[in-house]
Amino acid sequence: MKKSLIALAVLGTVTTLASAQSSVTLYGRGDAGLGKVFGGKSEMISSYKETSMIGLRGTEDLGGGLKAIFNFEQEVNLETGGTTANTWNRAALVGIGGGFGTFEMGRMTTPQARTMGTFDLNGTANQSSALKNVDLRADGNLGSNRQNSQFQHTSPNFSGFQARAAVLLKEDRGAAPAAPAADTRKSSYQLAASYKSGPLTVGAAVQSKMAEGANNRTGFAVGARYDFPAVQVSALYTQDESRTTGKGFGLGVAVPLGALMVGAQIARVTDNPNPARDGATAYELFANYYLSKRTMLYAAYGGLNDEAKAIRSTTGSNTLGVGVVHRF
Repeated sequence: MKKSLIALAVLGTVTTLASAQSSVTLYGRGDAGLGKVFGGKSEMISSYKETSMIGLRGTEDLGGGLKAIFNFEQEVNLETGGTTANTWNRAALVGIGGGFGTFEMGRMTTPQARTMGTFDLNGTANQSSALKNVDLRADGNLGSNRQNSQFQHTSPNFSGFQARAAVLLKEDRGAAPAAPAADTRKSSYQLAASYKSGPLTVGAAVQSKMAEGANNRTGFAVGARYDFPAVQVSALYTQDESRTTGKGFGLGVAVPLGALMVGAQIARVTDNPNPARDGATAYELFANYYLSKRTMLYAAYGGLNDEAKAIRSTTGSNTLGVGVVHRF
């Protein structure tokens, strides 16, 4: 009997240690509401403000200050319960963390998106985003804020300063053409850094050319944000890697009123080789009401001054959405 009790005690101790050394977390977010986007009809919309998704992330303590990490994340359509073509379209990665920071491999958010997204005061995913609606993405010059086949390193936080770097190898950028001379693919990199001190946040990012060609160049973005007690202000300037998108800037202001946050943002395209796109301007008005830390009601309106329809070929020039976001 005593031996049985001792065996059970040892087993319980081992189980506790195993649990302490590794962890797996299920998390997610749901966004659904009523909205219309650029000439569309009013209808239920999933992910108007924030992308609905579900994910798994975890760590294992390897000892010596090292840990293994993983993250798998999938977008979910709340209208249908369906998903996208790729099972883990938002994240699929493994990595190692330690005193040197974190090294990750796979599909994940780019360094620019992780660093510069904070300067869009209402989030880079929302359909009314002024920067998004003139194709001046605060969250990335890669055409998407997530990319496949990244080798990415994130430094430790040094008194508010943090840097990120990612490399995408040429051979991971799709199949090579039959004729080697026609291969315009390039290995590319992205570097980003931010500094936060109290209410002030500043950041910068650079993206190398993704391909050889007249329309490709080095992209970059710089931004600053200051959270005063009564108002948040933000400014961002970006040059896209593609000359056809151009350069541009965004300005934003948000005012917290207890559980309510109201704000406005504007973005404008400058120095675009296409005269029809040059000077296009978008604006955004938004209100978010926090029922709790995890649940929020929102309303957002976006307008686009693009008379030549060079950016949006649709008949409408505005977006409107109201809905609820819940996180778990």
